[in-house]
Amino acid sequence: MQLPVCYFCLKSGLLCKTCDEKLKKGEITKLDIEIAKWFLENEGKYPQLKDCTFYRAVQKDNLLVVLIGCKSKGLTAFWRKVSKALSEDRGVNVRIIEKTPSLRNILSQLLFPAKVISLNTVWLPDGSCESTVKIALEDLKKLPADAKVLEEVINELLRETVYIAT
Repeated sequence: MQLPVCYFCLKSGLLCKTCDEKLKKGEITKLDIEIAKWFLENEGKYPQLKDCTFYRAVQKDNLLVVLIGCKSKGLTAFWRKVSKALSEDRGVNVRIIEKTPSLRNILSQLLFPAKVISLNTVWLPDGSCESTVKIALEDLKKLPADAKVLEEVINELLRETVYIAT
């Protein structure tokens, strides 16, 4: 598995100069290191992880979201097992999301079982953009966490401003 921290740092518990710089610059967080260590320790238990890349993890309230990329497709049942095991170890709800270039696909994974009705992106004069994802009012109670918490998770995970609207 490809991890944002080198194997030596995860095994030893001490960060090398490169990984320490990543931490200081904010490229990785202490949570990323903890989750990377968990994946490294459980790689033998889940051999499918060898073809995957762990990008980031964000935890807000009782929700942990992990951004992963895999060469293999169709691993939905596998990710449920990994998510359950990680959830039991950490004591929080876990969502494992596959990284895709499509913001809509990522939001659909995160907000499931609520359905994404539309996604609108506004480009601002300073070059940044903001997106609004619309879900049905009756799906609001199906969200895995409070809408504001999910907005914070999305902003931190993807470094994009996204608002959830009904």
